[in-house]
Amino acid sequence: MNQKPVVILLPYESCSGLELFGLRFAQDLQSRGYSVKVAAPAASLIDKQCQARGLELWPFPASVKYNINSFPACLAMLKQLDPSAVIAFRTQMMYPLHFASLVSRLHPRLFLFYRIGVGSHWRKDPIHRRLFRHFSAVVPNADYVGDKIVRQWGIDAEKVVCIKSGVDIGRYRPDPERRATVRKSLGIPDNAVMIGSSGRIHPDKGSEILLRAVFAPDGPGNRRDDVHLLYIGREYKPGYADHLIKVAAELGAEKRFHIMPFRNDPESVYSALDLFAFAVTSREAYAYVVLEAMASGVAAIVPAAGGMPEMYDDGVEGFFFTHNDQASLRQTLAKALSLPAAQIRKMGDAARQRIVENAEWGQMMEKYLRLFKKSGVSGF
Repeated sequence: MNQKPVVILLPYESCSGLELFGLRFAQDLQSRGYSVKVAAPAASLIDKQCQARGLELWPFPASVKYNINSFPACLAMLKQLDPSAVIAFRTQMMYPLHFASLVSRLHPRLFLFYRIGVGSHWRKDPIHRRLFRHFSAVVPNADYVGDKIVRQWGIDAEKVVCIKSGVDIGRYRPDPERRATVRKSLGIPDNAVMIGSSGRIHPDKGSEILLRAVFAPDGPGNRRDDVHLLYIGREYKPGYADHLIKVAAELGAEKRFHIMPFRNDPESVYSALDLFAFAVTSREAYAYVVLEAMASGVAAIVPAAGGMPEMYDDGVEGFFFTHNDQASLRQTLAKALSLPAAQIRKMGDAARQRIVENAEWGQMMEKYLRLFKKSGVSGF
């Protein structure tokens, strides 16, 4: 098929949901016969993921904000790989990519998959207008973000192509056997109510906020021995998980708060949940972990902020609470926990159905492939 590689540019030390999406995207392209390389720091978490997934790494220095080292790295990458397309995931990489393309006189199709932030920065100055002319497309994954980009960036509206995230519904699915296995490993009865959250365990992700909302003296799980809370993910710095465990003990919930470390098979845990809750403090564009939980048949509780209100209907597949409002979060958790188990399962079934109909991974990939073909990426 395509001889020139598509480069997935992930020059970060972290391996959060954004990077995991990029790796899954690279895997899909590779499985379709396209040549793919992941540009990321050697010996990083992303490097380890590439090895586990059979992806080829192109060593690229870690880039934080506007690192001057990114320009020579981009220049070397273009000259040595001569890629058909380069896909960046953060706006900071637009600048070195653009100038490296000009200097090298190599012009691969450039794409920005805008999957972090909400397009709030004003980018209508002459420099940005010129830069955006050289990008094939900016691809947000929420209409909310796409609308802001059109208003606030100096880019032609037809180059802003919203493609909402998709989920592998075969991998992420309801599974009674998985549910029983996970609950048994944690010592949680099947009739207990388990709230879960996945991704980085970090203050900005609302990890301590959610813990306190559930188990504080005025929290809906404080006097209910049948309510458990589970976090799945990597702590953002050593000792933070221990801090949360200490908080849980202070709230008298040490036996009902559980942490599982980062794993490559989060789908094996989602089925054990009854509710998925996300108390993130920033305005998420579109939280992929919420889609994973919904595909697994779990009703969600997330803030009505950013692009997340586009994910489901309030009271049907889950509930929304007011962003950065802990009283609203507690009230919404209390509303969900007051429902009969059968009603919670019904909402989870509706969440699964919504993903099947509107957010299946294969449907999403077809939209990307059509965009690449329309943009003139060779081999597509």
